[in-house]
Amino acid sequence: MVEDVGGAVSADVLQEERRRKLFLADGRGVRSEADATAYVNERGFVHLFSPGGLPWPNVSDAELRARGSLETFSLEVWQWKNTLPAAKRCAYGHYLRNRGVFISWQFFPAFRKLWGLHESVDLVLESGLLTPVERHVLQVVAVRGPIRSRELRREVQALSGASKRQYQTALRVLQERFLITVAGGSVAGFSMHDWDLVERHVPPEAMTLSLSEDEARAQLVCQAVANAPFCTAREIGLLFGWGRKQAAAVLGELTESGVISAGSVEEQRDLGYRLVG
Repeated sequence: MVEDVGGAVSADVLQEERRRKLFLADGRGVRSEADATAYVNERGFVHLFSPGGLPWPNVSDAELRARGSLETFSLEVWQWKNTLPAAKRCAYGHYLRNRGVFISWQFFPAFRKLWGLHESVDLVLESGLLTPVERHVLQVVAVRGPIRSRELRREVQALSGASKRQYQTALRVLQERFLITVAGGSVAGFSMHDWDLVERHVPPEAMTLSLSEDEARAQLVCQAVANAPFCTAREIGLLFGWGRKQAAAVLGELTESGVISAGSVEEQRDLGYRLVG
């Protein structure tokens, strides 16, 4: 059991810390694509919208807060999910719990190390690891990418007769395995992405696999704790799709190494973690 060494944090103090996480480190608001790029780079990875009650910031709330808007949905950010990856300023896709996430190129290798298939697309297609629909989606993107969602769906349906649900499941799986990625798109009429191969779209320096899996987990958890900036093992597990035991083990190792500290928030039962310094 990890000892509570950080002391209780005031709920009001934590709320103010989380409010500041919706701004850039220098206090500026997120108002433009350049600001959004800086925000993704500072956070390492950040959700498009609120991640379902978990304590992490998101780009939509950051943009709305910068404008002082009381709206619940940022149209600007809805554009940025296409324009930022099109300009190769960062990656975007449904990487965590099927939710849209921006990932900086610095953190992309850690995600790919833990969840990606690392062989070339040709070898993956020959491996038998994919379902028929997943294989057809990947084949079409490999030949035609970058390809708009409408055209991709039409070609996959012609090849396999896939239902809408099967097609969407295949898109999700291929993103989560870091085989395909958003490479642009349009929100005119109906929002559609352009899809391309990760190995073709992502900058070569972000494709490195030099990290070990332990190093990748530590990097992502440290950044998640910094972004929270206070979170529990349960919340880390929900964020990354890990069991609570696995999340607690990683957090325990980082606590023992002095990178994070354990503590609590007033009137909250669960032990949580904060970045040291």
